[in-house]
Amino acid sequence: MIKNSKVLIYFLILLFAKTVLASTSSSYLISQTAFNNHDFTKVLYEYNTNHKNYNKNDYLDELISAVVTENLIVAEKIAAKILLIDSSNQEARLVKLVKAFNEKKENKINVLRFDEYKNKNDLFEFLFFLEDKIKSKNAISNSFLEIVKSSYSDSDSKYSKNYNFLMFYTSLSILIDQDNYEAIFIKGQLLQMINDYFFAEKMYLKIPNKSEYFLDAQRNIAFNYSKTNKVLDAENKIIKLIQKNENDYQLTKILADFYRIEKKYEKAINIYSSLIQQDHSDSWFIIYLRGICYERSGNWQKAEIDFLKSLEIKSNSPNVLNYLAYGWIERNQKIQQSFEMLTKAYEANPDSYYILDSLAWAHYKKKEYKKAAELMEKVIDMVPGEAISLDHLGDIYLAMNRKREAIYFWKQAKDLAEPEDEITEKVKEKLRLHNAS
Repeated sequence: MIKNSKVLIYFLILLFAKTVLASTSSSYLISQTAFNNHDFTKVLYEYNTNHKNYNKNDYLDELISAVVTENLIVAEKIAAKILLIDSSNQEARLVKLVKAFNEKKENKINVLRFDEYKNKNDLFEFLFFLEDKIKSKNAISNSFLEIVKSSYSDSDSKYSKNYNFLMFYTSLSILIDQDNYEAIFIKGQLLQMINDYFFAEKMYLKIPNKSEYFLDAQRNIAFNYSKTNKVLDAENKIIKLIQKNENDYQLTKILADFYRIEKKYEKAINIYSSLIQQDHSDSWFIIYLRGICYERSGNWQKAEIDFLKSLEIKSNSPNVLNYLAYGWIERNQKIQQSFEMLTKAYEANPDSYYILDSLAWAHYKKKEYKKAAELMEKVIDMVPGEAISLDHLGDIYLAMNRKREAIYFWKQAKDLAEPEDEITEKVKEKLRLHNAS
């Protein structure tokens, strides 16, 4: 963490104090859209193709894009253009400082250290200097990375979501030290967060197996494969990664999760079973996931055994409590015990609409319709488009003799239901039965 809080505040202020005055040129509009979509290659293409026709008051998007794509030569040219307009621009001067450091031009670094009034810059001092001396390559690189980690550590801050600036500073860290594998790993994570799996993989593949970040990078590659739409291709690539990394436990778990998500439950169960035998600290969770596969494939008896076994190992898991209790409620079994379990789960995780839905449904099964409606309405406020909850609310309203409202919410449930919800035909039957037009 940065010990000098003034530096962090200063950084956060400069991060969002930039104003880009829009022009009417189509190139600018294309470039701006590309930048907002994190398409840095497209931004540079528009710049290189049309920069003579640009009508901009600054080139910050282009500068950030050049740095994120790690093209320091182009970045320096854009920085020079920015400094002609704004001699105090922080990002442009940082690019100049990085290039000067890489070229071992100490005199140039000392010139850039001061502003036009011969004042030192707090941010530059933190990044490049220690006790009035220029830091080592590794130390400067880590200082850039420290700013990124500090800025991103506050999950409640709007600053944490500006991935372009975070990648800008992470990329400068890498441009200073190509062997800073932590910086490379973090940049891969940032690219992954904006769903740029292709370039995320390119970053992860730069991390050698001697690095402590290698296995985590390999796992992220496998995870990203599981997010693609090419199921067979993803499956083969994850299997190859597992073989390449000596059947790594976490990689194997990603493959099992992949099969579960793709509804290949038998394959998932087989892998989860092999992982359970290894008796890792998260075995309670793997048993729970296997239980989900049993339940989804229609084997409630084995699912129930797994959920109970998972709770024997970790009795306070809200998700396991919820899944087992909801399964009992749906089968009209152990209603009071289920209600107590769901109350416990909700107290542990009040922000989970899944658990709140189950608790509302437990009240419904106990014929406590007013309380059930109150809680289910709260669920709908949290997730307005959740088809299963809309269906449940319709059932609750019908039990309260509020037929018109029940039909209204069933119609919404029918329109919003996804195939995996598996409720469409049941909802249609309710609408037919109750004469909905």
